[in-house]
Parts: sequence; C-alpha cells; structure tokens
Amino acid sequence: MITFFRNIFASKIGLFLTMCFVALIAIAFASADVTGSGAFGGVTGSGTAAQIGESKLSTSELSQSVNNAFRAEQRQNTGLDLKTYVEGGGFDSILDRLINSFVIADFGRKYGMTAGKRLVDGEIASIPSFQGADGQFSEENFRRALQQQGIKEQQLRDDFTRNLLADQLLTVSGFGASVPQKLVTPYASLLLEARQGQIAIVPSAAFVENVKPADAALAAYYSQNGSRYTIPERRSISYSLFSKDRFNETIKPTEKEIEGQYNLDKARYAASETRNIDQVILPTEAAAQALADKVADGMSIGAAADSVGLSVAEVGSVSKGALAGTASQAVADAVFTAASGGVSQPAQSALGWHIAKVNEVQNVAAQSLEQVRAQIVAELSREKIDQALAELTVTMEDEFAAGSSLADIAQAEELKIESTPMLLANGQNPDDPNYRPIPEMQRILPVAFSLEEDSDPQVVEIIPGQQYAIMDVSKITAAAPPPLKSIEQIVARDYILEEGSKKAKVAADKIAEQISGGATLSKAVADAGVRLPAVESVRSSRADLARQSQQGQVPPPLTLMFSMAEGTAKTLKAPQNQGWFVVNLNNIDPGDASEREDLLAATRGQFKQVFGNEYTEQFINAMRADVGVEKNDDALTTLKNQLVGRN
Repeated sequence: MITFFRNIFASKIGLFLTMCFVALIAIAFASADVTGSGAFGGVTGSGTAAQIGESKLSTSELSQSVNNAFRAEQRQNTGLDLKTYVEGGGFDSILDRLINSFVIADFGRKYGMTAGKRLVDGEIASIPSFQGADGQFSEENFRRALQQQGIKEQQLRDDFTRNLLADQLLTVSGFGASVPQKLVTPYASLLLEARQGQIAIVPSAAFVENVKPADAALAAYYSQNGSRYTIPERRSISYSLFSKDRFNETIKPTEKEIEGQYNLDKARYAASETRNIDQVILPTEAAAQALADKVADGMSIGAAADSVGLSVAEVGSVSKGALAGTASQAVADAVFTAASGGVSQPAQSALGWHIAKVNEVQNVAAQSLEQVRAQIVAELSREKIDQALAELTVTMEDEFAAGSSLADIAQAEELKIESTPMLLANGQNPDDPNYRPIPEMQRILPVAFSLEEDSDPQVVEIIPGQQYAIMDVSKITAAAPPPLKSIEQIVARDYILEEGSKKAKVAADKIAEQISGGATLSKAVADAGVRLPAVESVRSSRADLARQSQQGQVPPPLTLMFSMAEGTAKTLKAPQNQGWFVVNLNNIDPGDASEREDLLAATRGQFKQVFGNEYTEQFINAMRADVGVEKNDDALTTLKNQLVGRN
C-alpha cells in the first residue's frame, strides 16, 4: 500500500519532510483485544497510542501503519521479518512520523490554517491509480482501490489533509538558510584531499583446516546463527483468471437495441456535406472584401494574406454546423454558399470578418440501418460487455464480503482454480530456483502479501477494464530457518570459514602491530608465516570516494583509509567471513578549494539543504511543544509485544 500511495507524501523540501509522511495510509490489520490501563484505554481500535493536542492517534492506526511500512520494506528485502523490523527501530520510527504528521495538522488548525475539500479532491484526482483510461478521475477505480486495500474514504481524506497542511507550514521553514563562507571553504577543501596507502588481505581460506566439523559444534553454530539462514515468509495463492472475452459469445445486442441506437444516432448517419477550407479573419468588412477580390482575381489566399501582414488558418474539413459553432451562422452560410474552388463573401463573427477559400466539397450519402448494422453491433456489444464485466467484479466483491469462498465463486462462474507453490513476496520459489510465476503474478502478489491470514478473497485488476483475477491466500508459512540437515553443507562451509576468520584476525592484528613498530606492510606480510596475497598500493581523493559512493562501489578498506590518522595501520573484517584487511595509511595530501568556485558553490548548496532540514526539524519540535504530545507508554509497549509475538 505504501508503494501505491508513494507520491502522495513526497516532500517539497527534501529528506526530512519525506521522513515525516511515510506510512500514513494503513492497510487492514486486525489486532487482538488487549486490555489497557489508565485513561488511554486498551490496544484495540478504541485505544489511544498518543494524545496530540486535540487529536488522538489510535493504536489501531499505529499498528496498521507499522504493518504497512513493514510490507513495503519486505518487498525490497524479502528476508526481513516483522520481529526484526520492529526491534530494529521500525516501530519507533513510524510512531514518530505519525505523531509529527498529527502535530503539524493540529498546529495548523489551531492557528486558522485549512485544507479545503476542493483542494483534497484535486489531490485525490491526481493519483494515477484513481484515473480511468482517458486520464480523468474515475469514481469506479477510486472505490475499487479503496475496497481492495481496506481503506475508508474519510481516512484517506484525513491523511491528505494532514499532508496539505504540512506543505503549507514546512515549505517555508527551511527557506533562505544561509551559510558562512568560513564554514564552506574547509569542507569544500576536503573533497580535494588525497590519500595514499597500502592494503593487504589476510584470507580466511589460508587458515582453513580440511577437517569435517563435529556434529555438536555444527549444531551449536547453527543455533547461534539461525537468522542467517531464515527463509522469509512464504504464501501459496489460489487464483482464477478471467477476462472480458468470456462474454464475447454470450452477450449480443437485440434487434430492438440495434434499431433504437440507429434512431438515436440518426443525425450521425444522415446525408452530410463537409468543406475543406482555408480562412483569413480581418478587422473590417472593407478589408475582407478587398482580400476576397484579390483571391477571386487569381492570387492565392496565402499570398493575399501576406500582402496585408496576415496569415492563413488551415481549417481543414468542417461541417456547416461545426463551423457555425466555432465562428457564426453567417460565416457558415457564406462558406457553404460558395462554389468549390471559389472564395466566400465576407461574413462576420465575434472575432472579425471572415473570408474562406473552398478547397474541396465532400458529400456523404445517407447510410441505412443495414449499411451500419455491423458498426452498431460492435459498439453496442463492446458497451454491454464492459458493463457486464464491471457488474461481475462488483458482484464478486460483494459475495466475498458476504462470506463466499473462492471455490464458491469459481464454481458459480465456471472458472478454473490454479494454485502456486509456496512463494516469496518477489515470486521466487525457494524449493525450485527454476520456477517462474505467470506474468499476472506481478499484480496478484502485492495484494496477496498485504492480506492477513483471515482476510476475504480479493478481486485483482490485471489489465484495467480487460482482465481480472479472483485470489485467496491458501497457506502462509512464517519466516523461519530450515532444518539443519537440509542445509548442512552450507552451514558447514560457513562454520569452517568463521573458524578460519578467527585465525586470520590474529594474523592481521599481528601485521598491524608490526607496522606500528616501524615495519613496512610488505615486510610484515612476508613474515606472517603463511602465504598471503600481494600488498596493493592505493591512492584516491575524497571526490573519487564520493563518486564511487554514488555508484555504490566504495571498497570498505578505502572508506576506512579516509578515517585514519597518517602513519597508522588498522584491521577490517571482510564480508561473509572471507578474511581480514590490513590498511596502512602512508600519506595525506590536504586539499585547498579556496579558488574553486564550483566546489564552493556546490558545498554551499548542500549546507543550505542540511541547514534547511535542521530548521524544519526544530520547527516541528517547537510545534510539538506548542500543541503538546503525551504518549501512552503502556499501550505502546503492549502493542509492540503483540507485533513481535511476545505475551
């Protein structure tokens, strides 16, 4: 759901405001009844997680938002489970963001600021998911989206209102932040700083013993590191696909409907005349007549218009009624009186006096019912099929809400039910790396993984107005590590590498100690008593480091080198127990950006953004103090325990 409304809460002032408005729209989350204490109440939908000014943040809304944000994170990190997310700060982060959004809205209302209904309507109408094929707001799509996500319209409107008030208040809070030059120059100079050093790797493989680990040692290692092998939550999905094609042979317009449509559109099929014209509009009748005379004498209308400093409008083919609507009846009468190839007499509209060159006259004969029958049948069939498909999806949604199962609806509509194996949220099957889900799963999976275990089956739109699916989550397997026996070889490999890493650390520490005593890195590596890879010399600047960081390619030893003192050596563990790095910093070449206006300007701009975000944060803190925030610690603790499965 967060992905669905991602653009709704985008900040106009940068990262800080974005942080304040993530996870405001919640998906259905059914929390168990837990009795609370004190004036706040329990952890049910009527409980209060925090009192913010005149508003209350309910425990239900908080739990919905946490669950929603977790699902969004899980789509990016399929190995994430709810307990890890909550205990890793996700719960507290969402709570703080929600409180901030309530604070801003309450502060705005307190001092007379509003976000009117028309403004909220405009924001809702701009969401692509609520728009139809014509790009306009679709009430049907809007209602369907709310129903699929389990959101009440008022909840959505409240979230938009809070966000709009935040835009009004926070946009100016960091505007105009200034930065002194004495602060800018040293930081800009850091980008020009260069460092030269050496890096050695002490691989774990150099210390691995070719001996099978003892069963007890392997079991103890697996027990301590089970989270490393956890398979994320998996779900099996039952579904049936259907499209508008199912109605092609069963829905046909009746003869009465065909005749009625023909009579309704009789003017469309009547005989008609269109004229292809070029026209010029002049300010006076005399000027128009003079121009008409020039064209009548053989001058082209374009040349005649150029001679008086005007240009020709190429109107193209137009009917008399259409021309009367865009110009005037007098203009239409004059144009449709002129002969083909001739020029019309001057006629007046609200814009001035028109003359037109009639390039071509096109006459279309009247069409009988039999001549246009196929066209009418196709149009009526398309309309009736679209209506039948829309009514079918609404009926299915109503039946699911009333308690019907997926099997009930599939049987009634003669649909075939298919089932997936146990899939991850990204569609992968851990038991079969070669498994590939059907393309329609790209639309089904996000809905399936947003549902709770006891949720009703859902209708999912695959191709708007064309194809749909009905689906239900038939089985959920919680995130858990597999049995040791099934991955024993992998665990044994990791255990052996970790044991080798411990010995590699001892060797790396000894090398670093020798460097501190005056030895070179090459000499210390040679004296390590085990064959190690050659030492690598490196030289880089902070600007190079920044560029590599943007590409996500900064080697950890290089990052460490830029946090060390000159003439020192440090050790760093390699990823996945592959070994240890020894980093020796030989020389620091300080930079000077005092003459680099490009760097100074860029650094100044970055500081302005940082300062602006800081001003915004302080403004929010001041608003919190003004409206008052009181957290219900007992209810929050109980809710957090619920989410992670603790009693």
